[in-house]
Amino acid sequence: MVEIVPLWLVNLLSFMTVFSVMASIGTTITPEACFAHLRSPGLLIRGLASVLVAVPVIGIAAGFAFGLSLPEKVGITLMAIAPGAPLALRRALGSGADAGFAPTLQVAVAILAVPAVPAWVIIANAILGTHGVADAAAIARQVFLAQLLPLALGAVVRKAAPRWGVRIGTGLGRTGLVLLLTAIASQVVDLQYVILATRLWPTITAAAITIAALLVGHLLGGALAEVRHSVAIAGALRNVGVAFLVAATNHVPPEVEAVVVSYAITAIVVVTVYIPLRRLG
Repeated sequence: MVEIVPLWLVNLLSFMTVFSVMASIGTTITPEACFAHLRSPGLLIRGLASVLVAVPVIGIAAGFAFGLSLPEKVGITLMAIAPGAPLALRRALGSGADAGFAPTLQVAVAILAVPAVPAWVIIANAILGTHGVADAAAIARQVFLAQLLPLALGAVVRKAAPRWGVRIGTGLGRTGLVLLLTAIASQVVDLQYVILATRLWPTITAAAITIAALLVGHLLGGALAEVRHSVAIAGALRNVGVAFLVAATNHVPPEVEAVVVSYAITAIVVVTVYIPLRRLG
């Protein structure tokens, strides 16, 4: 595989993209609306159960149900146990999710991912017969730098200067879009490699898990459509950064990495189709 752009530059662009987008979202968050869900946490607990428990269980079971090989099961499992995709919040808010509940769920999932991912790695080892490990400290650093810090900075900017906060948020959102396009362009060769390396059944499995995550999100999301939508997208879009972090820690083979990337792409496609269908419904 030819490397046109250095890996460090790709990683930097990816980090700057996520940071810009999350800071932009931070300028739109109203803390009072978020605190209301903490005071009455029933829906939040159900959302956390969907994202942190139900989806990993479905993901691990699906690997066996679809008869995947061990590397394919590992790739699917890495994505299924990695919650809190940073860009999921943007997709949710941009498509009608509850503006108070969605950020609250995102932050709670990000924080709880620190103990949850290592716990699921231990469970997955027992089921798959693997010997993987997860560095909780490394996961905490990634969650803090990529999600919690930019969200907090955006919220502080809005609180300190409401008028400028909106303008800064708009500018950061546009910057994030440009960086995202740049990061995608820099990975065209890698994407071609992933497409060539991807097998049919792991892709079908990823689509099935994503659809199941959307359904579970709607079942556990309560009576309000905006809250159900928040839980559905939070569960469907998994954190590829955390999945790759665990993969790198364990020096997994390229087949596993290909499944991780194809899962991420498949989930994005499924959610992109789901959003307009949900609006029609």
